Amino acid sequence: MSKQRGFTLIEMAFVVAIVGLMVGGGLFAIGPVLLQAKVSQTNNSMDQIEAALVLFAIRNSRLPCPADGSLTNTSAGYGSEVTQSNAGTPTGQCNMAAFNAAATTTNSVIPWRSLGLDETFSVDGWGNRISYYPANAMLGATIGNLVDNVTTAGGTQSYCLSRISQQSQTTNRSAAVCDVANEPVAPTVTTGGTYGTYTVATYPFNNYIAVYATTATGCGAELTQPNTDNSNAAYSGADTCTGVTAQVTATNSNVMYDGLRAAYVLISHGPSGFYAWNKAGGKQFLPSSVSTIKAYNSGVVANLAGTAPNLGFVQGSFKNLNYRSSTDYFDDIVRWRSPAYIIQNCGGSACGNP
Repeated sequence: MSKQRGFTLIEMAFVVAIVGLMVGGGLFAIGPVLLQAKVSQTNNSMDQIEAALVLFAIRNSRLPCPADGSLTNTSAGYGSEVTQSNAGTPTGQCNMAAFNAAATTTNSVIPWRSLGLDETFSVDGWGNRISYYPANAMLGATIGNLVDNVTTAGGTQSYCLSRISQQSQTTNRSAAVCDVANEPVAPTVTTGGTYGTYTVATYPFNNYIAVYATTATGCGAELTQPNTDNSNAAYSGADTCTGVTAQVTATNSNVMYDGLRAAYVLISHGPSGFYAWNKAGGKQFLPSSVSTIKAYNSGVVANLAGTAPNLGFVQGSFKNLNYRSSTDYFDDIVRWRSPAYIIQNCGGSACGNP
């Protein structure tokens, strides 16, 4: 009888090692593919949200208040913008003061029900809520409002996203009043008096949300266009997270150029989910020993990027995804639009457009 020779332990060890390398290499190769799929899913949700925000602006001449991310699906206000009458009840008019009294800015998520969206579009590719910060004074006392800010249920809408509504910083108008029916609708306003004198399109001009580029250790150049630096023409400076030039007043020469900071900011808190709300109303907080860059996008007013009155968020590429304990770890996906962009996309006879 012939003898059959089996594998030795050394040969088996080699086989196991080779199989391990092949499996490990395959997982390593598929990792970026899975990441890109989740990024694409997130961007698709944000596309749907931004389209819904424009439709909301057409119907209401304002941006919606956020929903409260801490609410569960058994709560009355789940997925709806926080309202004046009751922070947990989706009735009455939206009011940021009511929202801030009920929660904090860190609870701000997309109000998908108020936008008419399916709940699936309220989360990113990792299953966490997409944070939503509209321009409002709760982000800093000097940030202009683009949400309804009534003081009583059913009261007059005082702040809104309207083509002509935010001329409050001109010499002849002391307060921004959203009165769409009585606002001039021509693309240019050339008469003086109540509305000042303009020879250019009078899009909203105010100090809205700043967005800065990420750097290796924090935030750097401003990506949005501020109302600073140039009183007679387009902005031409180089504002940064730690230093900005002096603010200027809106004039007929610069109103079409300046004051185009973000009307809102959308934030997916990325693969880590740090600072994001999940669908069950829970939140994952960033460990104190980890990245200081992500803290800028936490929604904590004290941690916002920039200095008053130029507060905002940061936007940039992913950094050190394999090292979440790194001080410059960053995995947020950020979107923002200026008031002018939203109004232009409203179309004719909407948002104050002629």
